[in-house]
Amino acid sequence: MLVTLTIIFTKPALADVDYNITNVDVTAHVNANGSLLMERRITYKFDDDAHGVFYQQNLTDNQELKNQQVRVISGKNSQPVVQSDSHANNTYELSHSDHGYRFKVWHNVTDGDKFTIIYTYEITNAIINWKDTAELNFKIIGDGWDTDLDNVRVGIFFPSSVKDLKAWAHGDLSGQITVNPEKGSIIMTAANVSGNEGIEVHSLFPTAVTSQNKNIRDQNHKKYVLNQEAKFAHEANERRQRSRMLGLGALVLSGLFSLSIIIRSFTLKKSGVKPKKEKQLPRNYDVPTVSPVMAEILDLDDKPSSRSLTAYLMELAVKKRIEIEPIKVRRKTYYKISLIDKDLMGEVPLMRYLFNKVGDGKSFSTYELKKQRSSKLSKLFANWQKKEKQAAINAGFFDKKVEHKKETNLVLMIILLVLSGAGIIAAFFSSEGTAGLFIVATIMLGLAILATIYSNKKLSPYTAKGAESTNQVRGFKKMLDEIGNFKMREVGELPLWEEIMPYAVALGVSKKVLKQLKIEFADEIDDTNILFWGPFYSLGRDGFANNFNSSFNLGANLNSSASGGSGGFSGGSSGGFGGGSGGGAF
Repeated sequence: MLVTLTIIFTKPALADVDYNITNVDVTAHVNANGSLLMERRITYKFDDDAHGVFYQQNLTDNQELKNQQVRVISGKNSQPVVQSDSHANNTYELSHSDHGYRFKVWHNVTDGDKFTIIYTYEITNAIINWKDTAELNFKIIGDGWDTDLDNVRVGIFFPSSVKDLKAWAHGDLSGQITVNPEKGSIIMTAANVSGNEGIEVHSLFPTAVTSQNKNIRDQNHKKYVLNQEAKFAHEANERRQRSRMLGLGALVLSGLFSLSIIIRSFTLKKSGVKPKKEKQLPRNYDVPTVSPVMAEILDLDDKPSSRSLTAYLMELAVKKRIEIEPIKVRRKTYYKISLIDKDLMGEVPLMRYLFNKVGDGKSFSTYELKKQRSSKLSKLFANWQKKEKQAAINAGFFDKKVEHKKETNLVLMIILLVLSGAGIIAAFFSSEGTAGLFIVATIMLGLAILATIYSNKKLSPYTAKGAESTNQVRGFKKMLDEIGNFKMREVGELPLWEEIMPYAVALGVSKKVLKQLKIEFADEIDDTNILFWGPFYSLGRDGFANNFNSSFNLGANLNSSASGGSGGFSGGSSGGFGGGSGGGAF
């Protein structure tokens, strides 16, 4: 849920070059002739190599960009960037089109570089002098950026104090605007500005401030702007209120879901018999009375894995029902499995498919197996897993009713946890809500997770018989896991270890056992005996266990299928010039 929401709410960078804009500082000085003296400081941090950066300043037909200069600051070094068409390092091109002006700055960039580009220029006719007011309506942070902008600060400064100065900002509702008539300043800040949204400033002030302005309209306009901005402010406040209510509602629901989990976990009655953990048991030196496949089922309380299938084949090899021998294919070791006991074909449909469809009816190899890529093989394996797990239930090791109750409880708990977590995430992205309630909801979610774990442990699908057999298997596994702390001959001679090795594979400890086996029975192990030939039990790259397991997972496609006055920020646009301005890297 977290990953999904992150993908939904995170805007991907559209740039071909991997970079971030970490700071944007824009200053605009209002001149008496209605022009703006602009300074843009844009700080870039690159995670890629690049040739340079560009900036687009869109303007209207009656506006011009004049007196431009470009500088670059890297570390403590500041140097001018010269206008040139040479594409040389630290030069820039300025092109003009119907939309406006485009700076293209050539500055060699290597991965990890961080620097600031400073653009200064004058925009003519930026202010309109109406009969009853002067107006600045400017998309001062454009909406044409390749990436989002972090730590944005915009300052608009008048020559002196401005009586009756009003200003509004349009953009993300989390932004802040401060209007100071006495200082003649407008300051806007935002922690993060979406590259396709930007910030628009709309300001009204007396026409005397721009008394030399020749961009004049012979009609009244102030009332229209005040009504327009009042409407925007009302809509923004309604959105904020809805966002706040949604955020609070999501947190309350999150808390209720978490509380229901906690209550359910403590009121849930214990069921079944719980076997002991491996560390709580003494070593068991007796070979389990159940098969290696059943041993893994009991140990993990789950369907058998492909590791158990490998152990099953090894058990068949020990019983002389199949033969396993290494083969070389392009210098790599694979294994050929040959059929000895034909009755095996009728007993296990999965074996019938492996010999008849993967092989030639008499044998198959792990090389042929990994090339199979068969959904039929995957279904047969799933059926084999279900049959083996059902055999454990039929043998009286598991209580099906308790097992179903445990699965249902776990699914319900997970659904409630997801809903609780989704509520917290929704409240977080709404940017509204009570911080204290957010913390309480987060703590309750943490408690709910612990409660889920606790409730899951109260339900054990094992019967008394199953718990006893599991204790024997886990004690045997502990003995194998602690191999080297005692003499292997205390357990039995070499022929007995031939029977034990399939259990070691199924329980995941064969590598450790084989290593010790080679040390203690070095003189007796005959390399011609395949069952004790090193690569056969090795979990290394060329070992049968690893080779068959990986080949089967590929062949059965298991790897992919498993598991009214000056106002704050508001939305919309008041139609200011500069829309589409922005930049990127190349």
